[in-house]
Amino acid sequence: MDTTTTAQHTPATSDVDASIAATRRVQHLTAVARDAIDDPRTLDGDALAKAVVRALHDAHPHIRFEDALELAVIVETPPADSSTVEAIEYIVADICSHLDEWNRFEPPAIPGQA
Repeated sequence: MDTTTTAQHTPATSDVDASIAATRRVQHLTAVARDAIDDPRTLDGDALAKAVVRALHDAHPHIRFEDALELAVIVETPPADSSTVEAIEYIVADICSHLDEWNRFEPPAIPGQA
């Protein structure tokens, strides 16, 4: 009888784990942004994008001031026909993709470790 477990850590498993973590991050940060913006329904797409960037910068330790300035310029505005919740989630997902690309979600390196 073969008793080998199938829950070994493989590259496919880590990709799935990373995808789940990214989805949860977007959901969490979407809620943070929604709570931080007083009345997002009154903002147009560009103003909403900038408000989300500011809210996340204020709430998230991985978003540096320089990152927030750049994000305020490069973040995509949501489609015009999206609901406010969808628009915020769209903006947060774009912000997270940039931060992930810039390795802002990686833990900082500890001196002496390679």
